[in-house]
Amino acid sequence: MRLFQRPRTSTAAFVVLLASTTFALTGCGQDAGTDSAENNAVENVQVTLPPSIKASHPYRCEDNSVVTIDFLSDDVSVNLRSEGTISQLKAPAPGEAFTDGKHTVAGDGATIELTRPGQEPQTCKM
Repeated sequence: MRLFQRPRTSTAAFVVLLASTTFALTGCGQDAGTDSAENNAVENVQVTLPPSIKASHPYRCEDNSVVTIDFLSDDVSVNLRSEGTISQLKAPAPGEAFTDGKHTVAGDGATIELTRPGQEPQTCKM
């Protein structure tokens, strides 16, 4: 004689259980709270992505410090990375100097002119 016997379930009970579970879960994926007009308004919102990095160059300045300039794809923004800080500088138009009110970067080639707070402008080269 066995101490533990497995309970026997009939095939009909299994089919009823499966059908009731399927019926109970059929309404889970539906959201009755929004209509299609609300969904369309949300889907049609224009999203403007930030500019991507077009080029990134390290520069060594006259005081022997190193800065990295990330030139962004909008041609009016750069990221100035120096000593663990990142400053985003903007230019009024493409080709003009980039500034954030504290720092100024002029140029975008192998040589730039960098002005930092409390310091004279200095030339930095790649």
